Amino acid sequence: MKSLRGMTLSAGVAAALLLALSGCAGGAAVGTTPATTVTVTSTVTATPSPASGDEPLDALSAWTACAVLAQEVYAKDEPTAKQMPYDPAHPPTQNADGSWQVTIGFPIVPPVQGAGSVIVICHLAGTKGEPKLLEWATKDV
Repeated sequence: MKSLRGMTLSAGVAAALLLALSGCAGGAAVGTTPATTVTVTSTVTATPSPASGDEPLDALSAWTACAVLAQEVYAKDEPTAKQMPYDPAHPPTQNADGSWQVTIGFPIVPPVQGAGSVIVICHLAGTKGEPKLLEWATKDV
C-alpha cells in the first residue's frame, strides 16, 4: 500500500470526490437509480522527500552553497548589490572528480571603469548536508 502523506489534491478534484462520496453517506433507497455519475480523473504528484545530507552535491545545491558564500564575501559590503538568480539554462559545471565550479554574478549598476559585474567563483565538493569549499575568488568582469 502506498502512503498518501504529502500528497495534495486540487480544489476541483477534492470537490468532485466530496460530491461523489456524499451520495453514499445516507444510502440510496432500494430500487432508485442515481441521477448523476461523477468520474474523477486526476494526476496526483507526491511532494518529494527531503534530500539526505549524504547525497552528493547537484547543480542547484552547489549553486546555493556558493550563493551563501557570495552574500558573505561580497554583498555584505555592497548593500545595493543584487545577486543574479539561479539559471537552469546555465548551471554550474561539474568537474571530472565530482567537484563543482560555480559562478555567482552581481551586476554593477552603472558599470564602473569598464566592469559591468562582480562574480564570485567557488570550487566546491562534499555532500548536500556538508558542502566543502575548496577555493573561491572574486573578479570584476
